[in-house]
Amino acid sequence: MNIKATADDKVITIYRNISLSLTSLMYLLDHTGPSVFYKSLLIMVLFLFAQVFTIYYRRLRKWPRVLMLAVSIEIAGLIVLTLFTGGYDSSFKLYVLNPVLIAAGSLSIYFSWSLLFGYFGVISVFSYFFLNSSGKTFAEAVLDNGNLFLVMVLTVIVMQMVNRIKRQREAANARTNETMEHIKSLYHIVETSSQHDFMNIGQVITDYVVKLTKLDKALFWFAQKSGEPAPQSRQTGWHQEEERFLFSELEKHEHEWRLQREPVFKSLPGLGDFLLMPVRMSTRFVGMIGVKLEASEGLEGRRWYIQQLMFLSELSAIILERHELGVIENRLIITNEQNRIADEMHDSVSQSLFGIVYATHSLKQTWRKMSESELEEQIELIHDSATKVAKELRITIYSLSSKKSGGPTWLGMVRSHLKSLSRLNDVEIELKITGDDFSLPYPYHKALFRIISEATGNAIRHGAASRVDVELSLKPKWIRLSIVDDGVGFDTDLLWTESEDNTGGLGMKNMQYLAQSLGGDFQLSSSENAGTRILISIPVGVAELKNA
Repeated sequence: MNIKATADDKVITIYRNISLSLTSLMYLLDHTGPSVFYKSLLIMVLFLFAQVFTIYYRRLRKWPRVLMLAVSIEIAGLIVLTLFTGGYDSSFKLYVLNPVLIAAGSLSIYFSWSLLFGYFGVISVFSYFFLNSSGKTFAEAVLDNGNLFLVMVLTVIVMQMVNRIKRQREAANARTNETMEHIKSLYHIVETSSQHDFMNIGQVITDYVVKLTKLDKALFWFAQKSGEPAPQSRQTGWHQEEERFLFSELEKHEHEWRLQREPVFKSLPGLGDFLLMPVRMSTRFVGMIGVKLEASEGLEGRRWYIQQLMFLSELSAIILERHELGVIENRLIITNEQNRIADEMHDSVSQSLFGIVYATHSLKQTWRKMSESELEEQIELIHDSATKVAKELRITIYSLSSKKSGGPTWLGMVRSHLKSLSRLNDVEIELKITGDDFSLPYPYHKALFRIISEATGNAIRHGAASRVDVELSLKPKWIRLSIVDDGVGFDTDLLWTESEDNTGGLGMKNMQYLAQSLGGDFQLSSSENAGTRILISIPVGVAELKNA
């Protein structure tokens, strides 16, 4: 198994090689002991073993117990080497810091100190009894080498301090990354929910409950709403045949949920233990967000889930309230526009039509008594009035139609956006449109513009494309959109894996949601250095039938 070397691994390898080279050089220059040939042979063997241990330390860093055994074996070998090359006078006496530093940086504090003091004890005792040619006492021998021991102790202390700072930095980086992912997920929830089919908003929320809590199963149960259809209750993680039983059990406790304002732990028969959080708008109770708890979860983990569900509950309430306010605002806009049109028609067209009707009625009563010239004059007046009414009506219609009045159309806004994107990024964007969007409902306009904007932006920002081809076909029953770029491409399997792991794929996931919310199909194909192709097919009218 080939393990990629980290920066720490490279530093340790360089340090081991340099320290072994220096101690070996000192050992060779020492004229006492074996011949140069035997010394050279010993050094070659040491270098070989050093490389072997370095490789195994890198591979064993995920298995602390096995790593402890490997470090202990190297320490034992170095003790033997030190004793047989002079004990306190050995050139290799400081080389023992190599495995000790490995232990101090990767293993427990107690283990590294045990290794160091074990090395001191064995070397001191053996040197006193077998290598004490000067007749020094044990205390004198230890004090004479006190500087050596002090250097080793201080080195281990410094290494442990550095390792503690490193762990704190890694923990801070992990918290920062987790916060960034949390913010990205928050953005994605709000962005997706603002574009997604409102009746399926529960699915968007449960998907992100699973993503944020890292649990396997989540639910969003909506209480029945009198007078108006409520969003559909949704779940993530259960099989389809289990879904009905899950929501029927929740409905049995509806009265209890409506009175609940705090998180509640609930055991549902046949389903397990749940953590549930009520979702309340400012005006009414909406439903419950919940997760199925694992049996192994401790108190600290449950506190974390409570915090996440409280946050998602408030966010869901804000999203739902914003949607309802948006619906009310749209109704008021339509009502105000209807009133404006009615007033305008009444003040101009209606009055003119009334004059024509009155003139026609009068002419019907008196035309037999009129001369031919008088009759012709009256008819001419009615004709002029009718022409004036037709002109006023045409002006009113043109003022209401952006297409006929020459105002900004949706297709014009798409062209303008892509033209600006092309000019600002020096990228060639080719837009081909067939068909007419005049009768296309507003939700389709909104979703298609978002998809086109997201896809072309991704091609430029992430794909480094120099050309993007956008083809949009608008037919009475089908919409087909193709977006192809010549960028660097990517591995699509890796994209969806990263999206599930909270590390990427937000834009693609959003486009997929938008297409599916209108009953459409989203297809993505790409490979490295071969560009990206997005194909979307949307049936016109399906979204309206779903919401009917």
